[in-house]
Amino acid sequence: MFRHWAWQVRSRTQIILESQISWMVLALVALSFSMALALSIGSVPVRLSDLWASLVEPDHGLHAVVWNVRFPRILCALAVGSSLSVAGALLQTSVRNPLADPGILGVTAGAGVAALIVLLIFPGQMIWLPAAGFLGGLITTGITLGLSWSRTHDPGPLRMILSGVALQALLGAVIALLTFIFADRAPSFAAFIIGSLNGLGWGDVQIVFWPTFVGFILAMILIRPLNLLMLEDTAAAGLGLAVRRTRFLASCVAALLAAGAVSVAGLIGFVGLVVPNGLRILIGPEHKFLLPFSAVGGAILVVVADLVARTALAPLELPVGALLALIGGPYFLYILWAKLP
Repeated sequence: MFRHWAWQVRSRTQIILESQISWMVLALVALSFSMALALSIGSVPVRLSDLWASLVEPDHGLHAVVWNVRFPRILCALAVGSSLSVAGALLQTSVRNPLADPGILGVTAGAGVAALIVLLIFPGQMIWLPAAGFLGGLITTGITLGLSWSRTHDPGPLRMILSGVALQALLGAVIALLTFIFADRAPSFAAFIIGSLNGLGWGDVQIVFWPTFVGFILAMILIRPLNLLMLEDTAAAGLGLAVRRTRFLASCVAALLAAGAVSVAGLIGFVGLVVPNGLRILIGPEHKFLLPFSAVGGAILVVVADLVARTALAPLELPVGALLALIGGPYFLYILWAKLP
């Protein structure tokens, strides 16, 4: 009897693992295909048969376009999408709220204000943007949690969302004032506020790489604590989890990831809301699978959105942040209607 039960458990586990592997292979194929399309489509088209040669051969006629212009931009899109999506998954679990997102909770706006201040004070020191954004995002996270907590009630979904929206509005006003006061830099500020990948190069890849890499490694280290956070606080504490410390650590990692994305792409929103929520329906809430899938899914979304942004109305280039808001806004309203009482 015991052997039969153990065989059934092992068989179900193997089926689940094989299913997740199949989904991941499919996701990676979709990511590779979207990258190939993004590299080949543009004002100067590149045939798919010539794509590899134009990418690796310096003497190829299209090498400068593919290697120096499109490829670093696509790498930045990968990093931005992965960072924001994983940050959203971390925040949704840490605050136990499906509406949590780096943009909605004000984390992105806090990182953006800090990054703008650094741009104003040290315009040539782009390397400091991720650190400043991390500090701004972390401070905003703490303020949001503090505003949504009271002596008689723990932070609930609605209190947290309202606190985040209010703080985001306040920080948006600060950004608007900075843009007005320093009107001579308004064009670059406008792209930063809306969210854009236009003009990104290899220097931006170097800026966004380390926050993304370190943040993802730290997120994977937190897999077991994140799974325990899905339980009630008393049950998680009974299993030995330091609940408040784990929430703080997860919020710090989310702030780091959001700061890296903001430092190169500006205030892009809703990626961390749409992708993790959709993936929970598709593959379940287990973070061993959710975090890697969120990274790949967010990368696909931003790469495809950026491709549409720069080709839909060519030669006019649309800001990718506006397109993502067109997707995320209605989805946010749906989640708000479906999940909250």
